[in-house]
Amino acid sequence: MCSYVDEGYLTHSLDRARALAPDIVVFTGDFVTWERTSIMQVDRVLSHFPHGKLGTLAILGNHDYGPTWRDPRIADRIVATVSARGIHVLRNETASVAGLDVIGVDDLWSGRADPQRALEQRSSPAAIALCHNPDAQDSPGWDGYSGWILAGHTHGGQCKAPFLPPPILPVSNKRYSAGEVRVDATRTLYINRGVGHLLKARFNVRPEITLFTLTG
Repeated sequence: MCSYVDEGYLTHSLDRARALAPDIVVFTGDFVTWERTSIMQVDRVLSHFPHGKLGTLAILGNHDYGPTWRDPRIADRIVATVSARGIHVLRNETASVAGLDVIGVDDLWSGRADPQRALEQRSSPAAIALCHNPDAQDSPGWDGYSGWILAGHTHGGQCKAPFLPPPILPVSNKRYSAGEVRVDATRTLYINRGVGHLLKARFNVRPEITLFTLTG
């Protein structure tokens, strides 16, 4: 969140998600685009944040580490504010929610992503992973993980011509744009387009809050 993302739009989006009454809520990073007023704004908006009946978890994105994307002091302030709202922030950790392991990998551009450390804490064969930047899928440390990974970061490119890829994507692997992407034989990404923006423009890339139904 920042001064150029309308608070009314954000809170309306979160209220709609809350109306779905989800069992588990996960957030894949970028609570803010850092400004001095970001902490106050994020606290106000998070009063509308949906909470899962079983658990509410999140990871950090690059913008949560400040304008340089590498300031741990800013990240710690974000975590403290978010945690006070009942959201469990995973930083290379795994949390168990009703028998499901939720694996949270820290942000790639911050230099703190460590999927191996997060995966070592698993206790259940049933798992889902959270990883803000899809490019982290091409880095070491995922050995032994089979399943889905939920990501964000790209905004789907925000603008794209019909039938063409978006011209600007903040990832090295241009396959990682939006939606479902098969990483390899064992891993599948789902890249959420998000509800925020950097530029106040979207074309052919609608904002998104995704509802999944998990089956055993």
